[in-house]
Amino acid sequence: MTGSATPRDRPVELVGRSTGSSACTTLPDAAQQLAIDLACEAARSIDTVRATAVTTKAHPADLVTELDTRIELDVRDRLLGAFPDHRLIGEEFGAGGNERAAFTWYCDPVDGTTNYANDLGWSAFSLCCTDADGPLLGVVTHPVRRELVLARRGGGAWRWRLDDDYRLTGEPARLAASSTATLAGTVFTTELLAHLPWPGMFPMIDELAARSCTARILGSSALTLLQVAAGRAAGAVISTFSPIDNLASILAGLEAGAVCLDSDGHATTGPAAGGVLLAAPQVAEELSAIWRNALAD
Repeated sequence: MTGSATPRDRPVELVGRSTGSSACTTLPDAAQQLAIDLACEAARSIDTVRATAVTTKAHPADLVTELDTRIELDVRDRLLGAFPDHRLIGEEFGAGGNERAAFTWYCDPVDGTTNYANDLGWSAFSLCCTDADGPLLGVVTHPVRRELVLARRGGGAWRWRLDDDYRLTGEPARLAASSTATLAGTVFTTELLAHLPWPGMFPMIDELAARSCTARILGSSALTLLQVAAGRAAGAVISTFSPIDNLASILAGLEAGAVCLDSDGHATTGPAAGGVLLAAPQVAEELSAIWRNALAD
């Protein structure tokens, strides 16, 4: 990949094409390219368009902006226009497309809307395609860091840099979860439950502090989980799993060698209910035990 080639100018070679799926349908090659195009364009908008027309949804801290709706409508129009037999479930407009689709996409157009609305610079675009076997293809962009992460089931997780025009540049680097065997000196990331601490959050942070592990609340669950995939954080807990917000980053974490567990300590790619832990493999059981104890406290 050269610095002068835009996603539209030059197709990105398929990363880790999945051949072992039990699903009878193969994701079209063009779907990965379109996902990258949409992610790059969303990154440009998030980083260069200031928030306008900020309104609320479920409560006064649940914000939505014009950009949230505009990006999601664009994703919906282009994905379902290119693949009318697919289904898309978005943060702002819910489900659309074929209810019996072999492929369902989950989109959060601006993950971290409160950060975006307040110009804090820590928001993301997240898009994940699933099939009968679970998450298949995920892409997350962090505009301020100028990076795009692409993960494909069985094919690893890869990070590209974005140039000044928010185009892919250079060769991708393969992500790997941290190899740490201790929590001391590491970072643990989490998110509030909406605008409130989740039950057990403070006991968990206290126990981590006793082990010299520092907690961070970033304001975007996609980016919170992505730090584990990138090897920057030893672990992350999201107290209530949502495929719209979390699935792309969880796929990236799994493909980077991280471990994903539910609140009972069972392996998962996304529980039907409850929260999720993504962690470096050698500290996953320790973090899981701390989390379970905190929930029971």
